[in-house]
Amino acid sequence: MLTIGEFSKISRVSAKTLRYYDEIGLFKPGYVSDFSSYRYYRVSQLRDILLISKLKQYQFTLPEIARILSKDDAAYLKEAINQKRIELQRQIREQESVLLQMEEDLKRIERCDSIMEINYLIKTVSFQPKTIFSLRRRMGVKDFPRAYGDLFAEMERNKVKPCGLLLTVYHDSEFNHDATDIEVGAEVPQDSACTVRKLDPGLCCFATHVGPYENFNQCYTALMEWIDREGYTISGPPFELYIKGYDDNVAPEEFVTEVYFPIKK
Repeated sequence: MLTIGEFSKISRVSAKTLRYYDEIGLFKPGYVSDFSSYRYYRVSQLRDILLISKLKQYQFTLPEIARILSKDDAAYLKEAINQKRIELQRQIREQESVLLQMEEDLKRIERCDSIMEINYLIKTVSFQPKTIFSLRRRMGVKDFPRAYGDLFAEMERNKVKPCGLLLTVYHDSEFNHDATDIEVGAEVPQDSACTVRKLDPGLCCFATHVGPYENFNQCYTALMEWIDREGYTISGPPFELYIKGYDDNVAPEEFVTEVYFPIKK
């Protein structure tokens, strides 16, 4: 067997980390001396610590790693790594979008322009009512993919097909990134037999946002400034219509979204 120092040297994992893994039950030594309390490890455990180190490199949390180790199942490991890969790909897309925005802002600064300049064409419209099938729940931004997955599954169970755009309605008076009262939905035929509702906000102001979803705050700011400047007040929850997005196989820079605020004098 190997002492903790020997095991640490071979595995390139510090003795302090090994002790911590032991304390939390993630990775225990093969043997602990009753007399000295020294920890000893089997050579076969080197592969286990390699797996832990690899999963940490893949950005798994320690609780996630503990679940994987407890399952000891190749199929579960494969699915866990695949889901983490999808999440990392999403994060990479978001970071690439941020880098592009930084490059644009640097160009503006070089031109002596303000990086806070917001250019949106604001219009008013008497919104034509839409029949929608929707799900409403408290959720965070990270939960959108699952929410829309649940929406499509529910539509499938109810044998109803969308006939228009996807949309999101924000019902809370304030926005919380992690938990907000959000309704996701899709336009469906008026004669749908399932439970549907009318989206009928009446008079709205709206703007078209082109680009990643992460930059919506600029569009919302432009709309709010316009509402204040023109003497309107908000009369209902804002909502978004997704004109072009992920399902259209275009880059985030080409996404097209209409953002609406119901208003009144």
